[in-house]
Amino acid sequence: MKWILRVHRRDPDRTTPLVMIDAGSNHGLFSMVAGVSGAHAIAFEPQTHLRSVINFGIRVNQISDRVRVLPFAVLDGYRELHMSGFEVDDGGIGSLDYNNANSAINTQTIRLDAIPSYDLLYTFNQGRPIQKTLMYPEELGSEYAGALKKGLANEKQGIKTDKVMPEHVSFRDPIHFLKIDVEGFELHALESAAKLFEANLVEHAVLEFGPPNRWDVTFEEGLDVAEKRRRSVAQCKRVVRKMIDDYGFDIYVLPSIGWANTVTFLAKHGYDFSHGEASGNKIVHRLKSYDFDGNGLEHDEFEQEMQAKNNVITEYVPLPSQVMEQYMEELESIGEVYLWFAKRDSPLTKVILAQGSL
Repeated sequence: MKWILRVHRRDPDRTTPLVMIDAGSNHGLFSMVAGVSGAHAIAFEPQTHLRSVINFGIRVNQISDRVRVLPFAVLDGYRELHMSGFEVDDGGIGSLDYNNANSAINTQTIRLDAIPSYDLLYTFNQGRPIQKTLMYPEELGSEYAGALKKGLANEKQGIKTDKVMPEHVSFRDPIHFLKIDVEGFELHALESAAKLFEANLVEHAVLEFGPPNRWDVTFEEGLDVAEKRRRSVAQCKRVVRKMIDDYGFDIYVLPSIGWANTVTFLAKHGYDFSHGEASGNKIVHRLKSYDFDGNGLEHDEFEQEMQAKNNVITEYVPLPSQVMEQYMEELESIGEVYLWFAKRDSPLTKVILAQGSL
């Protein structure tokens, strides 16, 4: 993320704010790193105790002018749901729960393409302090708050809600990095960003992905486990195919639990990205930082980190479109992965990946 935001921050042709969306912020680490990297970060965190942690970190890092925290969970609609499994330990894990009506924490869900507009988050002032980071619906203006209530009412009546939020109060600026980690609801969250993708507003997205048993929580009680997995894999294929074919993204897999199994999968399917080079490695790429614009060093923490790591940002492997569906079929045995969606025709994606090689 730091490399992607750095390239976009230094883009001389950028005329809009540098923006990072953090869906499932947890302790707010991604949002705070984005904030100190110069980005405007919008963090979604439904758990009250974790929002307090995020706000404390924002104040300590003196980035109150750039980070906003929204008390919502992200889903493909507007619902009032309870949470289960929440705790404050290292992971800060908590997940939405369709079936637990007695939870101590309940939350409202919204779609990613219904994020409040930049003006509502950063410039609109309805009697709130300029440095206020945590935004509740009533602080975002009566029209936005009213649309949220209408979405909840329509959802209860079975009325479609994808158009309930007016465009002029919705976020419609470029999003340079979208991170999604919402404890099993990632596919629904990705689908909820449809209008953002259709408008070509998202440059990069990274989300925690699979295995299919991770998505069991998205189904209400009473559904057979095998049927849950069948539906999850089908949804997975549909959503990812749309990202590739309709929205113009290439997909890369980043290191996680299923990393070694991913490399084995690609080797098994005969992939060789070495272009005939003598190296024994034919699959794993290394993304490196470099002087991409000739404007010199900033002598900051990122550059110190890169110097210690010989400019290696991360390893990654491409996930070719031709084997995507088979990969999803085998995801249960492959394990949890992180998928990186990079906008295929973006000039800056080419800059970011220019030093990516075996």
